[in-house]
Amino acid sequence: MTKQRADYPCVLPGDPTWIRDARYVQDILASLAAAAAVAHDYGDPEKYVLPHLPFQVAADTIGQIRSDMPPARHDAMYLMVLPAFQLEALWQALGVLRRARDADGDATEVLELIRDYAMRCFLPPRRVDDVVTDMERILAVLSLDISAVQTVSITLLLKGERDDDFRSARDDLFAAWRAAGIGP
Repeated sequence: MTKQRADYPCVLPGDPTWIRDARYVQDILASLAAAAAVAHDYGDPEKYVLPHLPFQVAADTIGQIRSDMPPARHDAMYLMVLPAFQLEALWQALGVLRRARDADGDATEVLELIRDYAMRCFLPPRRVDDVVTDMERILAVLSLDISAVQTVSITLLLKGERDDDFRSARDDLFAAWRAAGIGP
């Protein structure tokens, strides 16, 4: 039996646009949570693929990260520990968003809600692909699983020396974020 991780260390870029610009994703997830709760109350719990709770946890997680991000510093990075259930809810929500984008018949209601909401309620209007791409970007930052995350996390947590190993790991993180379309 493998041990489940209770939390995940996340190293976040100092430029908060990756999460602040995702406010609309948070709003869509909150809308999906509300719609799924209503569908459940009316006897159709699978209408939005997931129950309301994973959508709400995902929306709340994005909101929490957005509000906790300090002012922008393009050369900075921040350590955050994310409980496993929050990361799992984000992955579950992304799975549903992808199914909707790919026209999965079970996710038709999700697709219609996202399409209507994203195209009519935001300036500029968003497409379903935009929602999926921005959710993937959020998870690319939060789920980055390279050795640099561990090196930087330990150094930041223990307020250790910023030696060559740290600087190399930091450079690897900046490169990974740039590859994901985040940062300078």
